[in-house]
Amino acid sequence: MPGGMRLSGMLGIFVCIFVVFLVANVAAGDNTSSAVTTTSGPPKARVDSAEEVLHGHKITDRYRWLEDTESPETKAFVRDQLAYTRSVLDPLPGRDKIHQRLTELLTIGTIGTPQLGGKYIFYIRREGTQNQPVLYVREGVHGKDRVLVDVNKMSADGTEALDWWFASDDGKYVDYGTSPSGSEESTMRIIESATGKLLPDMIERTRFASVAWKKDRSGFYYTRHPKKGEVPPGEEVYHVKIFYHSLGADPAKDALIFGEGRKAQDIPQVQLADDDDRWLLITVFEGWAKSEMYLQDLKAGTAPVEVTTGKEFLYSGEILGGKLYILTNEDAPRYRVFVVDAANPSRENWKEIIPQSDAVLQNANIFGRKILAQYEKNVSSQLNLFELSGKRLGSVLNFRLSDRLRVWAAGGIAAKPFSDSIPSLCRLRSTRLISAPGGLLFGTTWMHRELTRLRTKCGRSGIPPKMEPKSRCSLSTRGVWI
Repeated sequence: MPGGMRLSGMLGIFVCIFVVFLVANVAAGDNTSSAVTTTSGPPKARVDSAEEVLHGHKITDRYRWLEDTESPETKAFVRDQLAYTRSVLDPLPGRDKIHQRLTELLTIGTIGTPQLGGKYIFYIRREGTQNQPVLYVREGVHGKDRVLVDVNKMSADGTEALDWWFASDDGKYVDYGTSPSGSEESTMRIIESATGKLLPDMIERTRFASVAWKKDRSGFYYTRHPKKGEVPPGEEVYHVKIFYHSLGADPAKDALIFGEGRKAQDIPQVQLADDDDRWLLITVFEGWAKSEMYLQDLKAGTAPVEVTTGKEFLYSGEILGGKLYILTNEDAPRYRVFVVDAANPSRENWKEIIPQSDAVLQNANIFGRKILAQYEKNVSSQLNLFELSGKRLGSVLNFRLSDRLRVWAAGGIAAKPFSDSIPSLCRLRSTRLISAPGGLLFGTTWMHRELTRLRTKCGRSGIPPKMEPKSRCSLSTRGVWI
């Protein structure tokens, strides 16, 4: 079941904690503190009396006029308010020290979860001084990293963003979306991995796109938002539908596959079977707590068939060998896994293969024709390996809390069912916090998939036994291959 490519929020929490202690320490240790006085108070906003009736209730909005951001009066108020704010904050003692320390902390880079495509490995990396992350490609595990897409060079102010990206199964092409000035209104482009050459295809309105490449790279299924005028004003961010695009074709003529007549706020996601292009799996999210799954037999040319039954649960799936593997919290708040024949996927035919346990099953991927299951229990992450039948083979790695290792959060697993040119790989994004005097806070480590070697070098806990203690906490980001 595909996992997301979002960066973990754990590091942000730690940085926030650092900031709190840092501000306290700087303030306590600064002997130049003095009372800050201002000659005048904040600007006073004009009081208006805009009224309206909503659901039978009379609402009075005294500051409705401030919603007009283009009016001279609003601009003047914002300017005066900002000037007053600066007059209060700028004289505060210790600001230079805080700024310097935050600059050090925020120059720590980030690395995203690698994705595999044939002989290629793709991942995003942002150095601390870069506004936006860069998409890199590497040919083979020991290949040389090469920049594939660098949005930092696409705008003078550095606000062009790389919103998403999807590699074809063999890695020859990569779909990616960029948007200006934080708008998230993505435009899709396609780039050739070997040469960095852009194809002429360009598709607009691909905000939060989902993409599924055909195995022969002749085209892909994708999600797209409507044009202005196709839906009521203000609803252009809704009404997402699935289309099929053939390389080189006019996107305006792309065939509509799914989404007509559905609720405006439904968000469909699309994926193809791991081993062929017969089955198209469509997962529709209806808010945060419910999703539905549909399966389309592309070989038979029939319409999508609903796999789920409309219950208020979450479902995700992956198809291999004509079987649909389903991860769900249906009647199981800590999640479980079912399997069903793709040719006959109705609910009564589902078979539970991995039952709910006392740990939360956060993710499950087909990996080397096995199921790699990521659990979390007692604030620690666990990876277990299962046969496709559901038979448990054992733990891959356990990351436990200890006196030295205060936090370990594993996430961002990337796995392939099989690969001809690269061994089946997965990657853990981890965050460790080890308190003083051995204080070290660091991100991930890159290694090849040799578990015996990993345990020999790092010990069963994954902590290098000869790690030199640090006098103060420091941060770094790395990645781990296992």
